[in-house]
Amino acid sequence: MKKLGILAIVLSLLVMPAAALADEIADQIKQALKLYEDGKISAALEELNFASAQLRQKKAESLAAVFPKAPEGFTAGKPTSESSGAAMLGAVTATQVYRKAGGGSAEIQVMTDSPLLQSMAMMMSNPMFLQSGRNGKLIRLAGHKAILKSRSDQRAELQAVVGSKVLVQIKVRGVAGAAELAKQLFQALDIAKLKELTM
Repeated sequence: MKKLGILAIVLSLLVMPAAALADEIADQIKQALKLYEDGKISAALEELNFASAQLRQKKAESLAAVFPKAPEGFTAGKPTSESSGAAMLGAVTATQVYRKAGGGSAEIQVMTDSPLLQSMAMMMSNPMFLQSGRNGKLIRLAGHKAILKSRSDQRAELQAVVGSKVLVQIKVRGVAGAAELAKQLFQALDIAKLKELTM
């Protein structure tokens, strides 16, 4: 029984950081409500903005779960995440970089809650924009529309909108067959998880 008690304490310490953060956000929201009820509108708004920023950061960090393993011959760096402020209208992004031994790299960026989504959707629905081929060509990957730009065999960029709420951008530099690698990386994304986290 004593060992079970010690084990319970250790387990509670291991999960404490996540629980503490969740409680911190809940406390901020409760504090905002109390300030609002007290008629302190500006202070309430400040608390809500802080809680909102924390929630966006948690969302950005969770997006790292959708990235695929490094392709053969590549190593994956640590995913980074960011939640932007008013300048980007609250955009949430996560980025994963893969580096190839001997040079070359591939980068996947997942962005949600971004004003760029509307312009991308408009481009994909406007055949005149893509007619010259200078802006890339429209393709379909795993049921999603994407624009693929390929200037050379070793340089490509792919942009796709997932579920009207997520913009996926993939850049491949200094790697032979760059366009094919960009497509493979998109298809390797955990799209189901991405939709779960952003819809």
